[in-house]
Amino acid sequence: MSRVTTTRRKPTKVQAVAVGSSNKHADGDKTKRNWKRRLFNFNELPEWQRDNDKILTGYVRETKSFKQCLQSLLYWNNETINIYTHLIPALFYLTISVTLINYVVVPHFPTTSIMDYFVINVFLMGAFVCLILSSCFHCLKQHSSRQCTLWSKLDYMGIIILISCSLIPMIYFGYFDHLYYVNFFIILTFSFATLCSICVLNEKFNVPHYRPFRAIVFMLFSFSGFIPILTGFYLFGFHGVFERVALKFVAWEALFYITGATLYGFRIPECFKPGDFDFLGSSHQIFHILVVLGSICHFRAVIKSYILMHSSMN
Repeated sequence: MSRVTTTRRKPTKVQAVAVGSSNKHADGDKTKRNWKRRLFNFNELPEWQRDNDKILTGYVRETKSFKQCLQSLLYWNNETINIYTHLIPALFYLTISVTLINYVVVPHFPTTSIMDYFVINVFLMGAFVCLILSSCFHCLKQHSSRQCTLWSKLDYMGIIILISCSLIPMIYFGYFDHLYYVNFFIILTFSFATLCSICVLNEKFNVPHYRPFRAIVFMLFSFSGFIPILTGFYLFGFHGVFERVALKFVAWEALFYITGATLYGFRIPECFKPGDFDFLGSSHQIFHILVVLGSICHFRAVIKSYILMHSSMN
């Protein structure tokens, strides 16, 4: 009897192990499938998430969870480049702004004042706010339609802040000996910024159909920076303006911004080969990189203007 009992128990034990092993494999396969399934195709997205129909794959679908949105930072998707191309420079600008590094980057003159550092930091903090809001938008927009709309508005407000904070140092250092023009151009800048903000905050313009229109509005706001330059031609001559606002760097900055906005507005290059630039090389990614390059050019221009201002005083 004991032999019969032993014989019967053996296969039962083996069978249990087999089932357990099978369950483990099933769980492992399920985990792998879930990991892969984090990314979706364009036609699998809810309507509100469908923005660029030339980007076909690599989407993080609506999560309804901030935790899952943040987790998307840890795996490759079609927003990864968009997030990190602005997140890393944002932290760089913040570091320069809030530490003593700016005393190393910015030469010190006997006439240097706290106001000079404040004006330079206006640009640095403006660049930080713009880039960090952009990163947050690309990370959190897949949470829900409501969050996407909110962060989209904040993203565009960040651009307005960057443009405004870029013009203020250029005006301050370029017209340091003409206080009337400093006040006039700063008021003009805030007026343009207010009009642009109204355009952004109005729900009518927060749909994909108005993408080219928004790009044009922001380009016009950017071009408002040429008003002080053109005025400078009249007051100081070409050479005077070239030196006062470091026109060479401003020209490169304008080229980067205009090129980026044009590519973004017309979805180049993905419009020519949909699906080929889903993860790398899309118009939005190129736009992000060109914005960073433009901001670096502007920082160089601000420092050059600052140096010229204090060199003339000493």
